Amino acid sequence: MQKILVINGHPNPEASVAGKAVLNALESSRCEMQIRTLAQLCGPNGFDVTAEQEALRRADVIVWHFPFYWYSVPAILKKWIDDVLTRGFAHGAGGTALHGKKLLLSFTTGAAAQEYAKGRAMNWPVEAFLPPLLQTAYLCGMKTLAPVWSNGMIFIPGVHTEADRERILKQAEEHAARLLDEIKACAEN
Repeated sequence: MQKILVINGHPNPEASVAGKAVLNALESSRCEMQIRTLAQLCGPNGFDVTAEQEALRRADVIVWHFPFYWYSVPAILKKWIDDVLTRGFAHGAGGTALHGKKLLLSFTTGAAAQEYAKGRAMNWPVEAFLPPLLQTAYLCGMKTLAPVWSNGMIFIPGVHTEADRERILKQAEEHAARLLDEIKACAEN
């Protein structure tokens, strides 16, 4: 069986209704995986790059799970990418450690799906914001899988209702099921 590594890039994972629910569903699945939560791993001096690179070396399938912040990844995940995917390890001369590994993007947006269209609030489809992440994977020799995302997943206590929270939790379960289906499908190939 392939080894699955989930990089949780939420900067405040305990405050995330949707992200936490997705990760809880992954943890309770029968799929064996390692989940690394960047908010817990980033110390005052940054990440333990050697430990992060070793986790990547052991993985066959890598999932970047994050909330969509300003049309990209949160700063903590960007820092991890900058610090860990170094020249000589992930790209450049001798940088073949990630070649052939599969990368799956898993993310949630706060805005509703219909807002990701020309003339709407986000003005572009979600796919239009993904090329920098896909290029990062390409440069590192990884194979990208179809991303899994869910829209309208923001919950703000005191602003949203309990019905909103329940809707988000249901969507998070559906997101996790789609994500697990993708993980299982690529693990079989």
